[in-house]
Amino acid sequence: MPRYFFDINDGADLKDEVGREIREPLALRREALRVMTALMAAEAEDSQDCTLVLTVRDESGDGVMTIRLVCQIDDT
Repeated sequence: MPRYFFDINDGADLKDEVGREIREPLALRREALRVMTALMAAEAEDSQDCTLVLTVRDESGDGVMTIRLVCQIDDT
């Protein structure tokens, strides 16, 4: 089963050294979105704005997917 790595950049690079085995492309997309949603929720609690980039790479190191999210919170 192919292994994919989920690297995060939130101003600093965090490289996934363990990865996850994921068989199907749709399952890979779902997992990437689940990871990104959890990260954004955690980041948004501590700041007014943040930008997160999740890069998914395969076992050979090639990028197969990138997700970018920008969150800006305006409290009134």
